[in-house]
Amino acid sequence: MQNIDVESLKPKELPPTWPKGLLTFVLVAFLFAVVAYFGLDYWSKTKEAELAVLEEEFQKIRSDFPLQQEQEAILFEKKLNSLSNILTNHTYFSQALTVLEELTHPQIYYTNLDFSTDNNKFTLDGVAKNQMVFSEAVSGLVNNPDKIKVVVVKEMKTAQGENVSFSLDVFIQPSLLKYQ
Repeated sequence: MQNIDVESLKPKELPPTWPKGLLTFVLVAFLFAVVAYFGLDYWSKTKEAELAVLEEEFQKIRSDFPLQQEQEAILFEKKLNSLSNILTNHTYFSQALTVLEELTHPQIYYTNLDFSTDNNKFTLDGVAKNQMVFSEAVSGLVNNPDKIKVVVVKEMKTAQGENVSFSLDVFIQPSLLKYQ
């Protein structure tokens, strides 16, 4: 039979490693912070130097440019911005009429047209050849949601033979009235 050393099976106490590991972690974190500080400081100084060179070039170019021309350029820029703002907010009505003409059925004619800028609404009175043509015309308007928001049939009645007189409210998309 073999002899087993009982003493070798007993757990041995090892010295704690955490003070050495903690010291290593603190040293690595400190070195990282120092390197980051000096790296960012160097990067900041190089960017400031580049900025100073660019400012010097700007001042040189600006001194070569006459003051009166600079004032004229500033005034022109203000006028251009004002014009752009006016065109953006200006109602451009002819495009809406062109769209209405494109979407109108060829066998329909309008007897009255009124436009309200408050809600972008055309009020149309007209005559269609028959009820089928009127239905096709309303369907053609409704099936263009990118140009027409809503179509409201206010009145429709058969007049003289097969002719149909009608009254519609057509609400158009506000984008049609913007200058593009």
